[in-house]
Amino acid sequence: MSTYLSDTKFKLKMQRIPSGSMDELALNVLSIDGQSFLEDVVDASSPQLAANPTPGRVTGNGKVVSALIEPLEVGALYLVSYDIIADGGTAGLFFPEGGGSPFPYSTVTGHTLGRHKILVVAEDTDTNAILRVNGDLTFGSISCRKAEWGMNLPAGTAHPELVQNREPGHIRGDGIAISALTSPLETGTAYTLRYEIKGAGSDLRLFTPPDAGAPFPFTRLPTDVGHHAVTLTAQNDATKAVARLVGDAVFGYFSCRKAGGVSGRQIQMDVASGSARSRRTVYTADPLVLYVAPWGDDNSGSGAFGSPFATPKGALAAALPGDTIYLRPGVYSPFAITASGTVSNPITINTLPGEEHLAIIEGDLTPPSGTIDGNSVFGAPEVQSEETRDGIYMRAQDHVHIRNLTIRNVWRAGIFVIGTPGKQHGHHVVADNQIYNTGSSSIAINGQNSDTLLPLAETSDTKMRTDDILIENNDCSASNVITRYNNNITNNQGVPGGVDECISVTSGCSNIITRFNDVHDTRQYGIDYKAGVKGGAIYGNRVWNVKRYGIYLDSGRRYVEDVAIYNNQVWACHLGIVLAREAGSTSVPYDTFTAQQGIGEFVQTLANIDVYNNLVWDTQAAGIYCQRHPQKDGPNGIISNIRIRFNTVYNANRMESGRDLNLSGWSDPEFEAAGVVSDFDFTGNIVWNDTAAVRTINTFDGKPGFSVHSNAIGVDPLFVGPKATPPDLSLSPGSPVSAVVNAAHTSGPFATDISGLARGAAPKAGAYSVTAT
Repeated sequence: MSTYLSDTKFKLKMQRIPSGSMDELALNVLSIDGQSFLEDVVDASSPQLAANPTPGRVTGNGKVVSALIEPLEVGALYLVSYDIIADGGTAGLFFPEGGGSPFPYSTVTGHTLGRHKILVVAEDTDTNAILRVNGDLTFGSISCRKAEWGMNLPAGTAHPELVQNREPGHIRGDGIAISALTSPLETGTAYTLRYEIKGAGSDLRLFTPPDAGAPFPFTRLPTDVGHHAVTLTAQNDATKAVARLVGDAVFGYFSCRKAGGVSGRQIQMDVASGSARSRRTVYTADPLVLYVAPWGDDNSGSGAFGSPFATPKGALAAALPGDTIYLRPGVYSPFAITASGTVSNPITINTLPGEEHLAIIEGDLTPPSGTIDGNSVFGAPEVQSEETRDGIYMRAQDHVHIRNLTIRNVWRAGIFVIGTPGKQHGHHVVADNQIYNTGSSSIAINGQNSDTLLPLAETSDTKMRTDDILIENNDCSASNVITRYNNNITNNQGVPGGVDECISVTSGCSNIITRFNDVHDTRQYGIDYKAGVKGGAIYGNRVWNVKRYGIYLDSGRRYVEDVAIYNNQVWACHLGIVLAREAGSTSVPYDTFTAQQGIGEFVQTLANIDVYNNLVWDTQAAGIYCQRHPQKDGPNGIISNIRIRFNTVYNANRMESGRDLNLSGWSDPEFEAAGVVSDFDFTGNIVWNDTAAVRTINTFDGKPGFSVHSNAIGVDPLFVGPKATPPDLSLSPGSPVSAVVNAAHTSGPFATDISGLARGAAPKAGAYSVTAT
């Protein structure tokens, strides 16, 4: 069993599958630091949950082995065990996706004669099937039992963390504070400092100086690379510095808590299963560092540097909140993340400094064996499990950080995150990864699967399923490649391959930040927020060589609200930045489709969108496009409070049959009659083309609900270096766009330009507010 103890919660979960029969587990004793908490545990037993524990012979295609007697707890760990006593020639045993099972879809390798056991996390509350069979198997028994217990601890039963910055990272200087304290310590009380040094300069000194804001007597602290624990007694109530540094060091973590127990808090427990019994005394550990290496062993490895696990899955089975998993250089199979951290103790999957991107998550797309229309076609299996069709799959988890990995050649998405009905999960960081050759998105953030419509009840006023995710500094390319799986799927241009976006945020997501990523050389779209997104921002990204749209907001039948797009650079795409509502069907006229589906399904809300300080150049058909989709959008829903200001668009009609700027469709008579659009503002933008005449469509000007003014369209703005690579689109002295815009339009987010400089009292059009000198 593994234990997790925080300030407020205790969790005990099975880590290794027990041998022998699987009787009901019972927790008979649980005490923490000598105090019994057994009565506080929720369900201190694990009763049989299979509705038919002796199913006998099961034959057919997709036949149920057993249903469940009650819904399972989403996110909890369960042990599924079964005996196979005869095999009449089976083709497969599997957890069925969409087939009524609460577990993630995967094929089960254990369908030989004998007893088999699987630890698996419940993802929803379906009860129709634990497992299904294709073929002919005879079962002696099947069991499904909970494999974890948890409880809420009464106030005052744990020692809280006392440092403000638990992850100080790289610190260099003379007398620099590691971290301040959250509150004064108790004079005369012992506290334990625990910390990890990941890298140290030769002259490093680490100490606790009482005359420089530390509560402890002067003590030199260990400076070797590794983990350290030092117990000191507080002598004053200073809070400025838990310790100070002279020199240069990289810290993994730094902790200060009240001292107690041997190496944490003492936990005594007695767990029984039938006649088998385990009595143990353990001590809660500080956050661990677990190592994974291709030469490791998931069974005998401890996760130590010299005894690593072999797979990320093996390390995750042992991981608790606050732990860091380091993947050493090598190639690893795709995996699912089945553990969560907490707000102050996330689970982190990373590489060691100097080994960034050398840990490779490798899918099973095979090298291209042919082409379609000049595009390579990758081999791919016909069927994949939920855990292995994405590079990293994560459903209904919280507080996980994924950093510095390479993910490539996967059947679906590089990283796939999804929520679950009725709950909110998230608070993840996806950063500094390299992702390429994916059959779908590089990074897909979902509330629910995007191939189904988000329920109407989940409006932008409700809790989203997936919340608070930071996507930053990733390099994403070659998404939506053509594979043997998707070569018969085509987009509306008739192009085969994946039909998703390189970075996709969709269907019940909120507060998603996508920043400082490179998205390039990829099919379909670059970055897309669509079909049920509330809150967030897309900024500081570079997007280039994308077959279709660079940055796209698409409400679909649902909504995209409260999103800002700013400080991005978009070039060499078909279209640059596009706002639209793809709500209908390409094969059925909009009026017919809405009548078939019911007009109430068409919320179609695109609202509170700011687009500013973006640079767009060398696109094929348009730099900025407010699109009424020709087949999928009609006079329903809302387009409101759209502010497009201070963008620079240059040479955005390379094909010369498009438009550098396209403002059309939303002002059509039926939209105007229905009052769809209100508070649309297009102000202070530059649109220029020095390779052909500037071509624009602007049917918005002068229409109710629209304001289009103070733009520099078709006027040479005198860029500093328009022919440089990349072009320098700042303004030369004497630029005619000076003082084009009224200062009233520079409040709030529009007060500074793409360089962070104030626009001032006489703001200029475009992304740059200051002329070069």
